[in-house]
Amino acid sequence: MKSFRFSCILLNLLLILSVVSFSLPVVSESADLSVGYAELDITPPLGVTMPGYFHTRHASEILDPLLVKALILRQRETTLVFAAFDLIGIPASVAQSIREEIEKQTGVPSDHVFVHGTHTHTGATVSEIKDKLPEQAAAAVQKALENCVAENQVSLGVGQEKSVAFIRRYLMTDGTVRTNPGRSNPNIVRPIGQIDPSVNVITFGAARTLLVSYGLHLDCIGGDKFSADYPYHLTQAVKQSLGDEWNVIYLNACCGNVNHINVNDPGQRSGYDESRRIGQALAQAVLAARKTAKPIQIDSLDAQTEIVSSPIRAVPPDMLEWAQQQMKDNPDEANKRKFNEQTPFKILELAEKEGTSLPAEIIAFRIGPLAVVGLPAEVFKEVAGDIKRHSLLDPTLVIGVTGGYMGYLPHPRGYDEGGYEATFGSARFAPQTSILWADAAVRLIQKEIQNKMD
Repeated sequence: MKSFRFSCILLNLLLILSVVSFSLPVVSESADLSVGYAELDITPPLGVTMPGYFHTRHASEILDPLLVKALILRQRETTLVFAAFDLIGIPASVAQSIREEIEKQTGVPSDHVFVHGTHTHTGATVSEIKDKLPEQAAAAVQKALENCVAENQVSLGVGQEKSVAFIRRYLMTDGTVRTNPGRSNPNIVRPIGQIDPSVNVITFGAARTLLVSYGLHLDCIGGDKFSADYPYHLTQAVKQSLGDEWNVIYLNACCGNVNHINVNDPGQRSGYDESRRIGQALAQAVLAARKTAKPIQIDSLDAQTEIVSSPIRAVPPDMLEWAQQQMKDNPDEANKRKFNEQTPFKILELAEKEGTSLPAEIIAFRIGPLAVVGLPAEVFKEVAGDIKRHSLLDPTLVIGVTGGYMGYLPHPRGYDEGGYEATFGSARFAPQTSILWADAAVRLIQKEIQNKMD
């Protein structure tokens, strides 16, 4: 009888312990991880110029503020910094100044700083505001460090959004490839390629911060009013759903050949309303991804960089002769930037640099089981696909316009296809450059995995 009572008591204790264990929150293995977020308004005075088009625009109004957003991940002796700017792209020299100032003021090594431009076409021209950016970025990072909290609620969700992004390069009935050939154009045969619909969402629950990545050009608004474009509306929609205390840092994945224009929809809206619609659609995908997100263990952090010598693109002799003749016959017209057509003065500029190379910095962060790679150009989605296929970490997020701005980087076959992105004015580096960059990115990820094993 006593033995039976003891067994009952023991069984009850086991049941109580099992209920308690199942009710505890899922805790990351990395109890020493801390995460912090901060943002700073970098909107300059009205009147400065706005980049992204072939004509000059001066900012006349502010639709929403331009920000630098800083996300800090700190574990043991390693600190990683994401600094995302609502700007079209930050030249390598300015990016390096930003990283050096952050290191000077916070002690975070400069090669542990991921400097990203979201690529908004309604931001400010960087050359006109570059002197303030290092101090502003360092201030945001310092504040993020002060905001760091112990983080044991990290999860990864991967969703899809297929309705807002479109390949913008099309095969035409004459066999050529055209970029943005116009809505309802009867000469369109089909798009060249497919978008990557993946919406990656890393949730840092204790820090109330989401890191979101998706690939879509930020050129939905136009005009001469400052705006961060659809990431602003994405953030506002997330805050409305989760609460104002939540933050979103957006990293624009490789989208050199992807934009928002649906050529099959002649009634598609444009401007700020369309930007809002896209941001809200992405927010719904983000929130859906969070519902199916799984906890991830951040066992360690790492950062690696590599400088890749990137050869300047060679100009064929017949193309050079044509450009020289155009310059002689009609210099005014030859100096005008063209869209899908070659621009003579850009060809002559490139020909002067033939045989030379420029350095490109590739950066890779490892965050536990996943990787984030940064490439310094408007990179084709297919280049990112090459990196992902050969990466040992899943997911691997491949982000464009990071650590520098070197124009467009098509996939090698994109050079032969033509279109705006492949003109000599847009793609200034040799076709093999994307392979060099992709190989470097994979090497960095492999090195980070080896460091963990060692």
